[in-house]
Amino acid sequence: MLVLLFVAAVAATAFFLYSLSLWRSNRNLLKFFRKVAELADVVEDSPPSYVLERLRKKLKMLEEELSRAQRSRENILTLLDNISDPILFVEEDGTVTFANAAAQKITRSEPIARKIYEIVEEYYLIEMFEETVSAWQAQEAEIVMYVNDEKRYYACKMIPVILPGGERRIIIVMRDVTKEHELNELRRQFVSNVSHELRTPLTSIHGYAETLLSDPDMDVETRKRFLTIIENESARMSRLINDLLDLERMESGEARFEFKETNLCMVLNYVLSIVEPLAKEYGVEVSAQCDDVTVWADQDRMVQMILNLVDNAIKYTSLKEIGEKKVRIRITKEGDRAKIEVSDTGPGIPREALSRLFDRFYRVDKGRSRKMGGSGLGLSIVKSIVDRHGGEITVSSEIGVGTTFTVRLPIKREVET
Repeated sequence: MLVLLFVAAVAATAFFLYSLSLWRSNRNLLKFFRKVAELADVVEDSPPSYVLERLRKKLKMLEEELSRAQRSRENILTLLDNISDPILFVEEDGTVTFANAAAQKITRSEPIARKIYEIVEEYYLIEMFEETVSAWQAQEAEIVMYVNDEKRYYACKMIPVILPGGERRIIIVMRDVTKEHELNELRRQFVSNVSHELRTPLTSIHGYAETLLSDPDMDVETRKRFLTIIENESARMSRLINDLLDLERMESGEARFEFKETNLCMVLNYVLSIVEPLAKEYGVEVSAQCDDVTVWADQDRMVQMILNLVDNAIKYTSLKEIGEKKVRIRITKEGDRAKIEVSDTGPGIPREALSRLFDRFYRVDKGRSRKMGGSGLGLSIVKSIVDRHGGEITVSSEIGVGTTFTVRLPIKREVET
């Protein structure tokens, strides 16, 4: 009897446990269906097929929203990648979470998930980052970095940001200001060069004028020599100022060019008539060859361009102490372009100087150039004239052999009047 009671008790306990498990399972299942109904936005007693259909539409809508969010994220990343300024997002501990394409070019290695001090070598940038984190205030400064062994200047700005979730980020934006630095340096050099070029003739004029005033009994020959020097130095200053104004007008587009059909042989003959006395004075033989070529150009500017090149060639060839002194001008047709070559047998130009020949005030031999009365702007003016005509100018030279300037101009009308 006891055995039967024991078996009955065990069976009752097992049934109770099974019932309890089933109740809990059904309760969890009921909670699940309630969640599904809530997600599908239906009432609890809706038919299962209806609930499943509503759920399927809801999931499709969520997928579309997720896809739009993904596209929006990709669009933002694409926009950031196409910004030319380096941009980085950095966590508070220095871990880089984003770097656009421009930023990746200035870092030593792949920046994502690396510390900021591991990817850049610039000490001041790291110091700025640490100050931004500690003070939690925006920092701004100019830094210098070497990118591919090239010195670059950046205006760097670091902005601390707290995200909606409470996370902290530092936005680093670096604007490349290298060109501004180069322009400022060119401006300083220009002012220095103009001051230097004007100082010499002004000093001469002042000195000789003061001597003339202090010695009224000076003999006629000495007085005449002093006055000649004053006149020459005044003319030199006038040439310098006129060349500067002319060059500035051309480069700013203010100079008027009257384009028309221009015969280069007529231009060359006119130039030869001007330089003939100079060539005889310096003992330089000038020869010319010209095919019948007509270009769309400003005739006066063509005269100015060829005259500058030939005048330079004659003067520099005259400096040669040994050997023949010859200048040759050759104008030919080369396809759809006119080719103008001015060659000399002068001392030649060093290779390292060729790239700077068309810079303002640049002289290969400063002392000799000034003695010959040049302003240092002739080749800059020539380059500007060639550019305005849609042409190109090149130079080749060999020390002790000579130099050749080659100008190629379009024959057809390719520039606006």
